[in-house]
Parts: sequence; structure tokens; C-alpha cells
Amino acid sequence: MVAGMQEVRITGQNIVLRQMEYTDTDYIVAWRNKERVRSHFIYRETFTPKVHENWIHTMVETGRVVQLIICEKETMRPVGSVYFRDIDREKKEAEYGIFIGEDDAVGKGYGSETARLAVEYAFGEMGLEKLVLRVFTDNEAAVRSYEQAGFVRESVLEAVECSDGEKKDMFFMTLTKGKKEKREKISFVIPCYRSEVTLPKVVEEIRTTMEKLGKSGKPYDYEMVLVNDCSPDDTFETIRKLAAEDGHIKGINLARNFGQHAALMAGFHYVSGDIIVCLDDDGQTPADEVGKLLEGIGQGSDVVYAKYEHKKHSLFRNFGSRVNEEMAKVMLGKPKDLYVSSYFAARRFVVEEMKRYTNAFPYVIGLVLRTTKRISNVTVTHREREVGTSGYTLGKLLGLWFNGFTAFSVKPLRIATAIGCTCSVAGFLYGIYTVIKKFINPDVPMGFSSLMAAIVFMGGMTMVMLGLVGEYIGRMYITMNSSPQFVIRETVNENGREK
Repeated sequence: MVAGMQEVRITGQNIVLRQMEYTDTDYIVAWRNKERVRSHFIYRETFTPKVHENWIHTMVETGRVVQLIICEKETMRPVGSVYFRDIDREKKEAEYGIFIGEDDAVGKGYGSETARLAVEYAFGEMGLEKLVLRVFTDNEAAVRSYEQAGFVRESVLEAVECSDGEKKDMFFMTLTKGKKEKREKISFVIPCYRSEVTLPKVVEEIRTTMEKLGKSGKPYDYEMVLVNDCSPDDTFETIRKLAAEDGHIKGINLARNFGQHAALMAGFHYVSGDIIVCLDDDGQTPADEVGKLLEGIGQGSDVVYAKYEHKKHSLFRNFGSRVNEEMAKVMLGKPKDLYVSSYFAARRFVVEEMKRYTNAFPYVIGLVLRTTKRISNVTVTHREREVGTSGYTLGKLLGLWFNGFTAFSVKPLRIATAIGCTCSVAGFLYGIYTVIKKFINPDVPMGFSSLMAAIVFMGGMTMVMLGLVGEYIGRMYITMNSSPQFVIRETVNENGREK
């Protein structure tokens, strides 16, 4: 342990912060000389043991710096460092800094957890009342972890010159003790159809789950946006009652049935959260496991989809989901190892980008895939449906598939071109075969059946291709006529009053 310093050990969920020791010099030197780490510092000269020892003698042992080592909890392997420098005991403030040195520790949420634990230590044991930091504006992952810990952007320091001559902009961020730390807000968007019985249970489960997360040290603000997709039962009356009883709930009533994806898009226009979670209204998607999705977001993903080991849908729905999966792979370029479902969490910027799509045929999976590649899966439990049956009919599933590959891919047209060329070549070769056959054996009669078969086959293929092209043209026509993506009849706001 560094001479004159009190031993420190702070235990979190996944990491442990301990006092830096002289024996950590090799770690610090190796980490600071990595290009990934060095590029995030103003000082970019080669770091040596002598430089670090001088840092200890002039900064740490004088009390101007408190530096801790970040260790993985299970193995106590050092993976990075966090420090408070330029500590002013009279003003009770200091500058905060952190770096993750081990490459395989990046993206696991260690930075966010470290920030939370270190801030608590600074305001508690160290007696500080204000923390400041500087971070390059393009270091988005670091900025997110600081904001999760409560830091706010005060200003932009323009063209800060680094030791190697490069000039980059930096955020100047602060956190003051006593101010309410900014919590991330979760917006739950639920499309509702024939769910007057199941919806109250889903809402209660979300409410209970968010309370449990708060008690476990992961508090969030939250809201629920319930979108009634013109359900024929009393679903909207149920939503109205729920909104009147709970200020976290917003209700939206669509003028006609637009479909699940359009209902989601309508809900996206009413969210105010940092993370948006979409789930079903029938209770089959486990709201009590939303923490897994949020953890995936915290580890660096932009979108996290729930993955089911054993789905409890009917054989028909499972078949439809399977076809949807294969269509997304072929037509939309979905990675083979990625599973997509109706239960997912997304960062706010992803939803903002999705909202820019105003055509009449939204397909949420396609919008996600064209927005970001940082998509991951977490495994959750899929439940049996307690009440009723799925609202998806064969016609609706077919319509959903058409939305997917006609709105976001031209591959069907290319496939049609390839089939047309193949049929043309086949017809040409068959014609040559017929001529040669006639020359070889003049007595061979020209077959009416084979002629009709060729005509029917070519005519059928032509109609299929024309129909496919017509589908694209028809959708273009509808879009040009500004057909609405959704129409809202009425809304109920947070305090239950109609607008």
C-alpha cells in the first residue's frame, strides 16, 4: 500500500475498488501506454515506471490524489484505475478520472459501476461536495457512464491541445453533493389489443419490478405508454382507469386497427425516457426480467432483444415467427446468431431515428437493423398465454412479412429478375431442344400438352413477377398520397385527464 494512505476497499456487485499499491506500477504503465487508453488522455507521452513513481511521490503521497485499482470481484484481477486528483480540502472538490486498462473488460459495465461507487466514496468517506471532470466529446461510452453516475454537462472546452499536438473538444462535467442524481428513465411501450383482462396484471408487474430494482440499488424513473390498437373490447376503458390511478401511465387510443408495429410507432412519439422497452400486453413477455435487458444496455448495446429457450406460442405462431426470422436474415441482412422478438430495449437515439420513418408500412425490426449494429440478446423465460388467443391471423402475418421485405429491401425484385432470366434461358434451351429433336426425327409430333405447359408456366411466372412489382408500385402510391402510419383518436395523460 502507498505510504501514509489509509487502506480502502469498496465492494460492488461485479467489481471491487482497492487502494493502489506500488506493485500495481507495471499494470498502470502497461494500461496507460495502450493506444485505446492513451487517446482518451491529454497527456499522451510514453508512460514509464519513473513517471508513475513521480506521480505517487508528488501527488498521491501528498494527498492531492486518491487513486484506486478496479478489480473484478470473482478473481480480483486488476482491470483499470479510478482516481480523484487536485483535491482541494477547503473547497471540498476534486477532479474525477477513470480508465479501463484490460481490453476484455471493456463493455462489461465496469465503468458505470465504478463511477457510482467512487462518487459515493468521494461524497461520504472523503467528505467532498463537488466533483468535476473533463472528457473528450467523442468518448461516448465514458460520457454515458458519467451521466449515469449523476454528472451533468456544464460546458464544452473547444480545441483542447493534447501533448502530441492534436486538438479535440471536451465536455466539462460536474456533480454536486445534495443535488438529486439524474436517474435514467425507462419508457415501457405496450401495444394493446383484446387485453382488458391481462393488461392490469402486466402494469402491476412492471410497477413491482421497478420498485424491486430501486431497492436493489438500481433505481430508475419510469413511465408506461399503453397504445390501444382499436381493440373491439373495453381495453381503452381499462387503460383510462389505469392512467387515472397511476401517474406513470399514458394512454393512447388509435382511431382504427393499424397493427402492432404502427401502434409501437405511435407510442414512440409519446415517450420521454432514456431507454425504451417494448413488450406484449398478454403477460407472455416477462416484465419482471426487464433488468436483464437494461443490464445489456448498460454493457454497451444499443438494442437488446429477449431470447426464449422455450416459446409458449401456438404451433401456428411459432411457425410464423420462424418464417419471420428467416425472412429477416435473407431480406434484411439480420445476423444469423441474432434472435429478434417483440420484447426488446433500445436507447433513445435509436427510437428517435425510427420516428423519422413516416411511411404507412412500418416494420420495427427493419428500422432497428438499419439504425445500429450494436444489438445483443439476453435469455428470458417465455410464459404460457393465460387468456384468449393471439391477435395475429394468417393474413396479418402475411401483411407483416410483406411490410418487412418490401419496405426495407429490394432483394425480392432482384430475385424476380433472376427467376425471369432463368425462365427465359430455360425456354430458349427448350426451344433449341425442340428444333433439334424435330430435325433428328421428323415424325415426332409437336405436343400440345408440352406447349400448354410451357405457356401456363411462363404466363404464371410473368403474373407473379408483375404482382410483385405491382406491390412495390402500390406501396409507393400509398406513400405518395401520405397515407397515415397511425391516427390517434384520443389520449389520456399522466394524471388521467383526457386531451
